[in-house]
Amino acid sequence: MPQAPAALRRWLTPVLLFTLIALVSGTAFMRKYLGPVTPDQLLFHLQYGGLDYADPRMISRALRYLAGTLLLTWMATAALRRISLRLQRAMWLLLLGTAAVSVGATVDDPCDGEARDTIAEAYVDPSEQRFTQQGQAPDLLIVFIESLDERYAEPVGRKPAALHELVDWRQQGRRLGDMRTLGGSSWTVGGLFSSLCGVPLQPVGLMSRHALEYSTRFFDGGSCLTDVLARQGWELSFYGGASLKFAGKGLFMAKHQVGRRFGKEQWEQQGVAVPDQGWGLLDAALTEQAWHDMQRPRDGDRPRASLLLTVNTHGPSGTADPGCGQSEDGELSVDEQMARALACTDHVVAQLARRFAAQADGRPKLVWIMGDHVGPTPLLFEGSDEQWRHRTLFHTMARFDGQGRSSALPAGGSRVFSHLDVLPTLVEALGLSWQPSSHRLGLGVSLLASEAPPTLLEQQGYERTNARLSCPSPLFHRLWVDRAQALTGERTSSTGTGA
Repeated sequence: MPQAPAALRRWLTPVLLFTLIALVSGTAFMRKYLGPVTPDQLLFHLQYGGLDYADPRMISRALRYLAGTLLLTWMATAALRRISLRLQRAMWLLLLGTAAVSVGATVDDPCDGEARDTIAEAYVDPSEQRFTQQGQAPDLLIVFIESLDERYAEPVGRKPAALHELVDWRQQGRRLGDMRTLGGSSWTVGGLFSSLCGVPLQPVGLMSRHALEYSTRFFDGGSCLTDVLARQGWELSFYGGASLKFAGKGLFMAKHQVGRRFGKEQWEQQGVAVPDQGWGLLDAALTEQAWHDMQRPRDGDRPRASLLLTVNTHGPSGTADPGCGQSEDGELSVDEQMARALACTDHVVAQLARRFAAQADGRPKLVWIMGDHVGPTPLLFEGSDEQWRHRTLFHTMARFDGQGRSSALPAGGSRVFSHLDVLPTLVEALGLSWQPSSHRLGLGVSLLASEAPPTLLEQQGYERTNARLSCPSPLFHRLWVDRAQALTGERTSSTGTGA
């Protein structure tokens, strides 16, 4: 028995050392390969997992960092046994300080600590609106391009812009202004969710005893663009190169009436060759497979909505795509690798958009192309830190008549907006009007409305909006479960069982 405390101390020292060194190495890994992150982003990926469906190269990099952490832990443990008590204290203080600084440099929590439910104050529930179609319902193509900043459409010093064909394509439609990325939209699933549902994505129930139940849900009581379109008769399809199992993406689509869903595993089941390395089916093959599927016979006269998410330009520096005649070259810098990845995605997405618009099948077409979130690390960028913090997303909207001719969008000035405004803007661009909250859905406003109602960013500015929307929202939590269960739970809590 007297030996127990000594044995405990013998194990406690390496465990504490490993924890501190792991904090330093883990946050360094995230800064290098993923950029700064928010607590929401960390907690959401903990809740839905999916690391086993990520790029195998990312996993191997993480394992190398883990091996380094174990080696440093062994060395630090050995050193502590050989140095004086004074030096031991100095070493512990150094490790604690380094861990605190590294975590602070990696994780940014902008929540201002207000108790008010900012989402509840402004939220317009799409399920409570009455929609009316004006004219023939168009087919819709939405393309989310991984980490596509607006700066990729601009020259860098004396070098031309990384994007060419999408910049040319944008001349057929409109750029609506400066599109900023808020905290709950700053990673792929967050960007998709915020655009389609009009609210920032928050983790729900992770620390509660109902965590497993929450992780099987995905905004079950909320309504998104896909729900609105399904109710209005659209047939919905999602085409992704990565696994649908990563970070709950497939669950989100299934919960919100996207009946046809394709990811890495579905392409493999169809006999499509998917590379062993990378996030899945690369963009040249992905856009080709999506276009082929779009040529299937129609289900009666139903309009179609097709959503596509690319993978080539995923961090840390993009992936070479053999479909664009590219091959891996270890001699390229990270900037050159990303420029190569952008060139391929630029070409194949613009080609898909041109094909889609030019079908001339008698049904109007609407195309919306956007980056899913801003790039996490500064590539192809020569500006200041302040300019980097104010970067915006590439986006464009174009509309065509049933014969493939460009159709004018309502004129409007340059706006300052976010992912939250995409939902009502697309609904209005599709020819839908609604009551009682016209031009407003979720937390967003339609950028096509003639009255030009101000966006949250125009009303409050970026910092204030981001701070308020980063705080937990009771309404968001209630919308995460279906409405019947939410009401039942509230009634049970209010009645209780007594003491």
